[in-house]
Amino acid sequence: MAKILLIADDLTGALDAGVCLLPAAVVVSTSPEGVDRHLLDSCPSALAVNAGTRHLSAPEAAERVCRLVSLAREAGVSCVVKKTDSALRGNVGAELAAAWQASGAERLHFIPALPDMDRVTRAGIHYVDGVPVSESRFGLDPFEPVASSDVRELIAAQTNAPVTVVGEGEPLPPDARGIVVYDVTSQDSMLERVRMLDAAGELGVVAGCSGVASALARVLDLDPEYVEAHGETGGLLVVCGSVNGTSRAQCACAEQSGASTFHIGSTEKCDDSWLDGPAGREFVSRVSASWSERPLTVVDGSGMEDLTGLLPEGADVRQVVADHIGAILVRICERGVRGRVLVTGGDILSSFLSQAGVGLVRPLGQPVPGIVGFELGLSGQSLVIFSKSGGFGNRELFVEMAGGPREAVKECAHA
Repeated sequence: MAKILLIADDLTGALDAGVCLLPAAVVVSTSPEGVDRHLLDSCPSALAVNAGTRHLSAPEAAERVCRLVSLAREAGVSCVVKKTDSALRGNVGAELAAAWQASGAERLHFIPALPDMDRVTRAGIHYVDGVPVSESRFGLDPFEPVASSDVRELIAAQTNAPVTVVGEGEPLPPDARGIVVYDVTSQDSMLERVRMLDAAGELGVVAGCSGVASALARVLDLDPEYVEAHGETGGLLVVCGSVNGTSRAQCACAEQSGASTFHIGSTEKCDDSWLDGPAGREFVSRVSASWSERPLTVVDGSGMEDLTGLLPEGADVRQVVADHIGAILVRICERGVRGRVLVTGGDILSSFLSQAGVGLVRPLGQPVPGIVGFELGLSGQSLVIFSKSGGFGNRELFVEMAGGPREAVKECAHA
């Protein structure tokens, strides 16, 4: 039976946090469909679930989280982790409140920080790279801007659940009910806080990002498992559909360094007939050839085209784009090239795996922080897929992962 059920609001989150529990036996479910008592009983250490709630309404997200936590409680899972985004995007308040209420516990312990990525919480204010998160690039996100840096205020926007803020180094509040938020500014402080919760028997329901998962892996007794990776050779194919500024800069740097770059715009993102037409078939052929011959190939869908009027009224633009880019990647992978794939954007990765018929994956590790690798069988071949959230990584990341020349990396770093 799984000792930990980790519930993330998107696929990259499930992978980012799930991989932190290695070398324990970790399975990642690419969607909440099929997550049942049997699956929980068959997982020896940890099950990480992509609940797919990032872009749902707050009530819908809360309902889905409630169902998963209730299932874990019925199955006797000892630790439920509500994984949150390290920049506090998504339905944070609604999902934390749902997890707390469904758990039946007096308190849910929320540690938002990810110190290794300079995302910390001081006096209840969440910072990214030294800037309050709502004033950072995440506050300017065109799709899901973070409206408040005050964690208490951000939670209160979606729930009336009581919230208590605890300073770094302060003791656990024994009489608190509801959601308890902890200041953390270092990984040592994170580990100390998780150890305090463990000693107090308070790890039944906790929340946070991959920093919490890393601390839990050191505190809890998880069953180790060795997973051998195959197919980690060949060129690197990057498929980017994220419009985050970090991802856009990474695509630009790769192109400046000489990567074979294929741009996709509104037609490729919205037209159902394009992929099966002559232009789509030629595009797939050219990308596949580049992937087999070049060290770095980039399919760049990070442009911010105005897609208004190109889709039926009421269509979910984000999902339509993810489905089209995911379908392109499936076609490319079906060509039989042996290599590595880096997918930027959880929506695209989730759609790709769904269209490829993949429901469960096992993380292999992190080549660099924030990048999770897992192995995938498709069309009789083994591929290593890397997942990256849009806001992670330095500007020259794609070039570095492809093993590009140091001169190119240095040039990009100063571009």
